Amino acid sequence: MAQAAEPSAATSNTGMKEARTPSAKPSRAPLPESVEQREGAAVAAPPSFYSFSQLGDHLWTVRWELAAVGGAMAVIGFRDWGWGDSGFRFIEEGWFAKNTRHGGMDKIGHAFSTFVIADLLTDQIRANAANPAGAQITGSLLAFGIMGLVETLDGFAGKHRFSREDIAANAVGAAFSMIRNTVPGMREKLDWRLMYTPASYERPGITTSDAGILPPYERQRYVMALKASGFEGLKNTPLRYVELHAGFDARGFEKKERALGYPIERTFYVGVGLNLNEILFGAGTLPNFAKHRDTLPARIARKTFEYIQVPYTAVYGGNRFSTIRR
Repeated sequence: MAQAAEPSAATSNTGMKEARTPSAKPSRAPLPESVEQREGAAVAAPPSFYSFSQLGDHLWTVRWELAAVGGAMAVIGFRDWGWGDSGFRFIEEGWFAKNTRHGGMDKIGHAFSTFVIADLLTDQIRANAANPAGAQITGSLLAFGIMGLVETLDGFAGKHRFSREDIAANAVGAAFSMIRNTVPGMREKLDWRLMYTPASYERPGITTSDAGILPPYERQRYVMALKASGFEGLKNTPLRYVELHAGFDARGFEKKERALGYPIERTFYVGVGLNLNEILFGAGTLPNFAKHRDTLPARIARKTFEYIQVPYTAVYGGNRFSTIRR
């Protein structure tokens, strides 16, 4: 036992000497290869490139949103657009000329619808996908595909038919969403919105004449809103609550308007509006609902104000052009 204890004491003394030596460092046993690989995989950043595996992940992430959009389109298509009431036919509709069917409102409507669908899908992918890189690409591609299918089914509707111009308009909406969600700060600065104009904005007699689910063209106005709150030098000033607007609508193209004798009018608007999201949910000095901004009702309201222009929250000056009586 005495002999066994001596090496132990020697080892202890040696260890104390080594511990007092400044250059001594504790050794680290190498991890098994599998553990190091697992640790490396845990801290590795996700790839930033776009791939088919990402596309599959993104599709799975928004499967319920795609089902909801498809169901809504089917209801509107069969109820209001007359899908299936004729054989497949093409139509040349033109763009914004005075001899077109809707003065270009249908083309803006296609682009805007594609843009909104792309934005909503992009947001869901970014929030829920395992690898959200390229979410704006997937969102825009899906929206363009959905609206392309809608246009194909329009080819089987006697009052609509398949329009190449509508496909081009869909591409514009998808591209705008992709750019807006790719360029840093652009989404904070620029909104594209639809206003459902109240009767006081219109001439007497213009109402929801076709009683469809969507607002008719004679009650629509489209607005681009440039938000001061998105600019670094203005977001902490009272100007954060202000927007600059540019808008467009067309009147006198629909059957009821023609029956009432209204002239063809296309109008550009410029104006100044209130940023409702900033007023209600921003971090400024005004008392508001900022502390509730992440609740479900607040998220719904914020998303609505991003795409819907509320009447009487802006002042416009309009310039009508090509006023023609049929």
